[in-house]
Amino acid sequence: MADERIVLVTGATDGIGLQTASELARTGARVVVHGRSAAKVDNARRKIEEAGGRAEGVTFELASLASVRQGAEELARRFPRLDVLVNNAGVFMNERVRTVDGLETTFQVNHLAPFLLTTLLLKGPLSGPGARIVNVSSIAHNRGRMNFEDPQLERGFSGYGAYAQSKLANVLFTLELAQRLPAERATVNCLHPGVVSTKLLVDGFGMQGNDTLEEAAATSIFLASAPEVAGVTGRYFVRKRETAPAPSALDEGARRRLWELSETLCASR
Repeated sequence: MADERIVLVTGATDGIGLQTASELARTGARVVVHGRSAAKVDNARRKIEEAGGRAEGVTFELASLASVRQGAEELARRFPRLDVLVNNAGVFMNERVRTVDGLETTFQVNHLAPFLLTTLLLKGPLSGPGARIVNVSSIAHNRGRMNFEDPQLERGFSGYGAYAQSKLANVLFTLELAQRLPAERATVNCLHPGVVSTKLLVDGFGMQGNDTLEEAAATSIFLASAPEVAGVTGRYFVRKRETAPAPSALDEGARRRLWELSETLCASR
């Protein structure tokens, strides 16, 4: 039976995001492709439609919280219901660059923007029941440390340190949101997609991956659509299997502290 759900995938114009959106469209889902470039969004949407899928596009910039708010408002106007949100978009910055909001880019794009987008959509079209939120983290979260005294890493910035902190933030956010949301209204899970030669991996890490795009997208697709994880929430998955996250991700105090910090940063910008 065709999947009639409406699924938003962020960062879906290439790489793992496009693969995820394309495969979900092949199941019959109506996919909303997000990107920062209208031309790239249109190109991705056309590829999905040419393969027989249904796709629409939305364009907003995760490095601008005002743009995220505008994107959430547009989504609420266009879609009275969203069934799945896949927070897939991410960056790796080799240098410390500030966004228009004055924040370190990795922290904002990888954590703060999806935090804001998710919480805004939960007040509208993603309100459930039975909605699913899928946050793409990374095995790098194991080596992450939340620097609450200097979350923007103004002192001692490193590209990997910023990335690992942001990926730990993805897991902390997932587990905290799962505690705050009744599972019957919406579930929220996170995952490590694998190691694939995307632009982020090649340019950021300077390495090649052994996984295919299909393998890298598989766990996001599983969490977005599989009946066997209906009602499952607050979990971390690797290769479609529930796996224990890093011990630092289980720190309830850190989860609450990150939530409060994220709310404060979003409210002040």
